[in-house]
Amino acid sequence: MTRTTTFARLFEPLRVGTRTARNRIVHAPMSVCYGDAAGFVTRRQVEHYGRRAEGGAGIVITENFAVNTAGRQLPRQTVVSSADHVPGLRELAADIQHHGALALVQLVHAGRYAGPWDVYEQARRLAPSAVPFELTEGRTVVPAEMTEPEIEETITAFGRAAQLCEEAGFDGVDIHGAQGFLISGFLSPTMNRRTDRWGGSYDNRVRFALAVLAEVRRRTSPGFVVGFHLMSDELAPGGWTIADAVGLAPQLVAGGVDFLFAIPATFASLRVAPNVGLYGRRAYAMADTLAVAQAVDVPVVANGRLGDPFDAEDVLERGDAAAVGLARPLFVDPDWPRKVAAGEPGEIRSCPCFPPECLRTQLAGAVCDHWPPDVLERGYLGYES
Repeated sequence: MTRTTTFARLFEPLRVGTRTARNRIVHAPMSVCYGDAAGFVTRRQVEHYGRRAEGGAGIVITENFAVNTAGRQLPRQTVVSSADHVPGLRELAADIQHHGALALVQLVHAGRYAGPWDVYEQARRLAPSAVPFELTEGRTVVPAEMTEPEIEETITAFGRAAQLCEEAGFDGVDIHGAQGFLISGFLSPTMNRRTDRWGGSYDNRVRFALAVLAEVRRRTSPGFVVGFHLMSDELAPGGWTIADAVGLAPQLVAGGVDFLFAIPATFASLRVAPNVGLYGRRAYAMADTLAVAQAVDVPVVANGRLGDPFDAEDVLERGDAAAVGLARPLFVDPDWPRKVAAGEPGEIRSCPCFPPECLRTQLAGAVCDHWPPDVLERGYLGYES
């Protein structure tokens, strides 16, 4: 049976904090690593994100940019740590906004996953606790337990990065508190074994996340949009649970968060049955998204294998989320929103490969096997030359 819809809900405006997005399609963060080796924005990167805005997304959130060098995971990951980064960031924000989308930066400290991995032991890889884990297959490493000064310095780094993003003209930032990176490491009882005020009880384990949020809010204007990628369920025995996330979500909103994503699992828990293949399952985060959405009165963005526009519209029609986040679907085809709005969903270029080529090429700059040949040869899908 043929499914028909006008996709009316997808193209309703969305109020996010003090800003209004033109529709409910969010370009979700996805690491493409088009920055340069020193951590600065490049023209390739500007075109990548500007092209996603040109294709019709209402909000464009960049991949995670590190708040300092210690929190950088990948070799071409952008860093936001000093005024030197502002000119490139300003060009990036302006290009996204020129095409009608709200422009946001996702901010991260990679914590125990900080790179470069080939020399992992040669620097302090900061984590809540020195808990051994498998960094890559067959390679177990032990990060360093953060000292109190390092914790305070990192909180300051998040606030400074957000302030720099606002100075560069971005509409807001999205704080990465999921997937096993530093903030989610503090939330997790399996990664956080501390016995001081930053660990142990639930209140102590959420302290770091709330402190980061408070510093971001303190150093930016009231109208600056702040989102949060929340680890919704660690999916590990004895770990952070969906009940924990539902409890934290209202605290984040009270602290000034304007929108949320619910993100299940970590890099570690995805390797454990029955979680293997989770991110390949259709709408895999919807149960967590709905649970978080029911706990707060700000928009919660659904994400996770919702690239079929009929599925995306259904989520919004049911009221399960306020918006839909798309990463890989907009990577392979930035005109997804434009084609859906024109009533041509059958024209969307799909993303069927597994494992995705974009992940296999991430270290040098992600590409997609399903781009047109001329685009693939150039190495990124930006503006037509």
